[in-house]
Amino acid sequence: MTFNKHVAVTIGLCAAALLVFSCGDKKKEEKKQSQTTLERIAKEAMDRISPEGEILNVTQMVEAAGYVTKEYSQFPVQEIGMNGRMLVYTDKKGKSSGGLIFFKKTGFVVTPAWHWYFDNNVPESVKKIELNDDGLWDIRITMKDGDVLELLQDDSFDLTAFERSDWIALNGTSSEPVSADHKMWKCFDGDSSTTWSSSAGDGKETFLEVPAPFGIEEGILTLQTAQENQPLHCTLYADGKKVQEFELQPTAASQVVRLEEGVKGAKRVKLTFDSVHGGGDVVSVAEMGLK
Repeated sequence: MTFNKHVAVTIGLCAAALLVFSCGDKKKEEKKQSQTTLERIAKEAMDRISPEGEILNVTQMVEAAGYVTKEYSQFPVQEIGMNGRMLVYTDKKGKSSGGLIFFKKTGFVVTPAWHWYFDNNVPESVKKIELNDDGLWDIRITMKDGDVLELLQDDSFDLTAFERSDWIALNGTSSEPVSADHKMWKCFDGDSSTTWSSSAGDGKETFLEVPAPFGIEEGILTLQTAQENQPLHCTLYADGKKVQEFELQPTAASQVVRLEEGVKGAKRVKLTFDSVHGGGDVVSVAEMGLK
C-alpha cells in the first residue's frame, strides 16, 4: 500500500512538472509571437514616417543646388528587409532639367543607391515595370514633354547595387566600351567582378565623365580596378578645367585619391586614363565613387 502511495505521489509530481513546463513553453511561444507582432508593427510604423522627416537633409541639399523636390514616394526594392523610395527633382521652374534618386531604406536609415540626371529634359513621374520577365524590375520615366524613357535593368542600370556614399549621377558618358558587357554602368553596379572597359592608346581619349548636379563637396575619388588592364596615369577635369594629374597603383584593391580644391563645387567631372600599367591597350574600372 505504501508503495502505491509513492507511485501515486511520483506520478502526480511528474504531471505537475509537465504542466508547468507546458505552460512555460506556451508562455514563451506567446511572448515570441507578441515580440514578432511588435516588430511588425514597429516596422510598419517606420515605413509610414513622413517623407519630410525621412529625407530632410536630402531636400535641403536639393534646394541648395537650385532644384526642387517634385515627388518622394515608395518604390519597390528587391532585397529582403529593405524598403525603396524614389525621389524626383527638377529645376525650380520645372522647365529644363531634373533627375531621379532611388533610395534604400533599412529601419530609419535612408541611403542613395542609384541616381540619374537629365540636363535637357524634365522627369514628371517614374514607375516600376517588367519589360523582359527576367525577375528584375525595370523603370518607365515619363518626361514633361511627353517623351517616355524605358530602362532595362541589368542592361543600363542596376537597382540592386550597394548603397552609395556620394551623389553623382550614374548616367554620364564614356569612351566607347570594348563590348556591351563592359558598359559604363558596370563601374557603378556594386560588383567588383564586372568592369567598364575601353580601348586605350589608339590615339583617342579614354575617359569617364559624370554629372554632379548637387556639386562635389569633399573632393574624394575612389577607384577600384580589375586584376588586369589597370590604369596608371590619370587626369581629372572639373567643369571643363584641368584640376589634377595623379597615378594609380597596380592593384585591384580600392584606391582613394584626395583631390585638389578646384574640384569642389563642380557640376561635371571628367576622368581621363592616359596610360596603362604594363603598356596594355585596354583600361578597366570595376567601381568608381566621387564625393
